[in-house]
Amino acid sequence: MILENLQRKGIPRDRVRAADIYPYDQLHAGGIEATRMLAARGGIGGGSIVVDVGCGNGGSARYLHCELSCRVFGLELTVARLRTAHLLNQLSGNARGIHLAAASAEALPFLSGFADVVWTQHVTMNLPDHAAFFRECSRVLKPSGRYVCHEWFQNNSGELSFPLPWAPVAALNHAAPAEQFLHWLHEAGFAPEAEDVTEAMCPALERDAHSLERAGGASERVTAIGNLVQAASDGMLCCLMITASQVVPTTKG
Repeated sequence: MILENLQRKGIPRDRVRAADIYPYDQLHAGGIEATRMLAARGGIGGGSIVVDVGCGNGGSARYLHCELSCRVFGLELTVARLRTAHLLNQLSGNARGIHLAAASAEALPFLSGFADVVWTQHVTMNLPDHAAFFRECSRVLKPSGRYVCHEWFQNNSGELSFPLPWAPVAALNHAAPAEQFLHWLHEAGFAPEAEDVTEAMCPALERDAHSLERAGGASERVTAIGNLVQAASDGMLCCLMITASQVVPTTKG
């Protein structure tokens, strides 16, 4: 599908840049603008070592590498998504600049103190053990490191309608209450700062649903996005961007 879209735009395969793929590879609410917003909020600069957990097809990883000159290590459990990420990296000339591996969020394959940033976008709603993940984040980050995320959270006890984009049924929904999520971060030694971006995400999601429907996309996917927008409008789900810096213990003299 991505190759077909690029062909329709008249972009030769040997001249594809990462930016040409941004309209199609940013598979989260808000698209590339949300990725830019999260990177700016996290203060991610050139040369940063970023671990992108749940990297999917590599959309955010390519942005971080190509636009911000980061060294990016993308982790993903689904092998088919890793294959797509690798192909898109090759297509855009980034096969050597982004490192991909199959790995679990609860067992990050890095030495302690390895990374400047751990990054997630629409990933933690799939994690049954958030606390274990945050302990791993704390371990692999440098003392000055940060966890930055763009995620959906439960807002109250209202009954959600399924499917949702990350969970076809309720048993697979691991979106945490926002307060609990922040509490887990505190317990893991982070000082989180959160911004509610729900209002900015919903119009983009509605556009995505309309585009998908016009293109003859899967009806379940269209329904899932519609359910998400409705739940956000009803106050049952909210979308936050969070920057959580590690708290460096003070040494008493």
